[in-house]
Amino acid sequence: MLFCVRLSDGYFFPAPKSQFAKRDDLKETVDQCRYICDDPGVDLYTLEDASLETEAMVALETRKLYTELATAFRYRDDANFKACSVKRYSRRVAELRARTVTPANMANAIIPLPTTKPDLGAVAEILGPDAKAPDLGAPNAEAKGAAQHQSIEKLTETRPVRVVGPAFFPEN
Repeated sequence: MLFCVRLSDGYFFPAPKSQFAKRDDLKETVDQCRYICDDPGVDLYTLEDASLETEAMVALETRKLYTELATAFRYRDDANFKACSVKRYSRRVAELRARTVTPANMANAIIPLPTTKPDLGAVAEILGPDAKAPDLGAPNAEAKGAAQHQSIEKLTETRPVRVVGPAFFPEN
């Protein structure tokens, strides 16, 4: 189990999620401890066996016992002792969770909306299954989308399913 130890007075408390911490999580855990205590002078200690007393804690970095710390247990005699605020940490975590976007809370979501409805005259023609693509380089070729409306009406008469596809969307 991991403990956060404030080096100025030896005050300690269990690190957040210490029973699940892995080697890769230690920097994050130290940062959490420092936030909870609002003090950069916090270090991580470990207690290998839960049946041992806290005097048997060992510093993760230096491998020294807690009792070898010059300020070990000093907080017990300090008249101006101030505990670290786990509530402040919990409030911050809750605040950050509240800012995340969920289906139930879309207040902070950024949803791109289309700017305008596509112009039917500027969209490509829907070709039927037997139609040949027009050669737009030909001298009498129709402009893109010029016959879209008529082709949609023809296709809806012959097809039982509504046609949706590239003809409804602008090229860019």
